[in-house]
Amino acid sequence: MWESQFSGEGKNKICFAVTMPTKMSPANLNRAESRIFVTFRPNDGVSNEISITNGYPFRKKSGVNVNVGNAQFKFNTKGKFAWMTSLDDELKMIRAMKKANKAQVIGVSSRGNKTRDTYSMMGFTDAYNAARKNCKNQ
Repeated sequence: MWESQFSGEGKNKICFAVTMPTKMSPANLNRAESRIFVTFRPNDGVSNEISITNGYPFRKKSGVNVNVGNAQFKFNTKGKFAWMTSLDDELKMIRAMKKANKAQVIGVSSRGNKTRDTYSMMGFTDAYNAARKNCKNQ
């Protein structure tokens, strides 16, 4: 289930929509929790930034593949996070997330473990709109 959260206030306010996976595979892999974020940081001129953490450091120079409905997206990795490099791609993915029922995130850990996390898109549009609105007037 998606929710809208924020931290800070005034110029330092950061707003985001966030969710946890409904299924993490392989289930027996010891890792921290995974998340998808859509972040707004008005003070830095950032909006619609999609980032992902799979609960482990990613393999260097590996990408993360995200399937949303019938659309596929590539993320670059650094440390424990993955980002898109193009705002156009982020906006395409946000449009896909508004229409889809679920998303799958496929990544590879620094130890070579391949993971597949499934996320529900239920509540995404409301959480996204609330995060965007909460940081709009900064």
